[in-house]
Amino acid sequence: MGPRHVRALDGLRGLAVLGVMASHLFPGNARGILAPIGAIFSYGATGVDLFFVLSGFLITGILLDSLDDTGYFRKFYARRALRIFPLYYGVLFVCFVLTPWLETHWGYVKWVYLFYLQNTDIAGQHEFFKVSEGVSLNHFWSLAIEEQFYLVWPMAVFFIRQRSALLKTCIVMSCVAFCLRLYLGLQGTRYIAINSDTVCRMDALLIGAALAILVHGEYREEVLRSARKLFLITVMALSALALLRPIVEKHSSWIFAYDASSLSLSYTLKALGAAALIAWCLQESSLPRTLFENRSLRFFGKYSYGLYVLHFVALAFLLSTFRGWIRVITPNNKGLEVAGAGLLSFLVAVVVAYVSYNYYEKPFLRLKKYFDYDHAVLVEGAAVPSEPRRDAVGT
Repeated sequence: MGPRHVRALDGLRGLAVLGVMASHLFPGNARGILAPIGAIFSYGATGVDLFFVLSGFLITGILLDSLDDTGYFRKFYARRALRIFPLYYGVLFVCFVLTPWLETHWGYVKWVYLFYLQNTDIAGQHEFFKVSEGVSLNHFWSLAIEEQFYLVWPMAVFFIRQRSALLKTCIVMSCVAFCLRLYLGLQGTRYIAINSDTVCRMDALLIGAALAILVHGEYREEVLRSARKLFLITVMALSALALLRPIVEKHSSWIFAYDASSLSLSYTLKALGAAALIAWCLQESSLPRTLFENRSLRFFGKYSYGLYVLHFVALAFLLSTFRGWIRVITPNNKGLEVAGAGLLSFLVAVVVAYVSYNYYEKPFLRLKKYFDYDHAVLVEGAAVPSEPRRDAVGT
């Protein structure tokens, strides 16, 4: 059969990275007429949830289609390494080489980052790491979650195999993640520990995986038809959750802690909403499909990995520098400082990501030809099956 490429999912990836970048590039609390824009930008961090769900969806689709391939494990891990490792370790290498100039005190984090364990407490209490005052690797926690998922999930798919059993696994483990978040929240666990823990966040990846299992099977049409309704329900539920906060905070005697309940439920709702949006994009001629096939969004989707990795590394330095320049030209205009510095930093990130992809990462990506799959033309991009497979869910 072979999958076909859905360009809208490239655009969806572009939206995700733009949302994350907006939340970082335009920090601070906007007031007055800019308040709604500030709220939208701050909510851009939800792009990480969208990345997780999209990764779970696409990777699971690849794994399902390559189950009978003679080099199932070797080819998957090799292709993932060629896509992810060069830029990730390249950034670490540059930061390490510049240690004398950046005056970095690496401590234990050298080996933690080498093995994608920066989101754990394995070497001491996990905290975000600043390479220096202007350079940071804080955002690498999400890369650790994805890499840990890539390490374990292919084995689960290979050994479980049966679609119905895989789907049940996704549902059960997603419920475990939800309950664990709720428990830890009620115990007063630090937000950073919950937010960046793989077990606490695995439901987003597994909900994406569940979607892939469903659209690869006999329930494909039912899932696609219900996508729009589910997306709207999750949006309304998230809105209600936000509106509920001030009410709950006035009634401290209520049995549950709002922050803990919200933290647990909001991640699940975001993941379900992202999965619904992906499924909606798979519908022919649907509104999201048309919207996300926009060329500009697909451009950012193509370079999304580089944009995510690179935009934040030296962001503090760039924002500070650009604000200083703008302050000299137009003093006493904080709004212009924030907007101008953010836009200039955005342009720098786009240029650097473009150069990195085309002149540094591409030679590694060309090596994927030595790890092509046997029977199907599979891509680590927006690929989905055009028809249900015979070995559908429940058979």
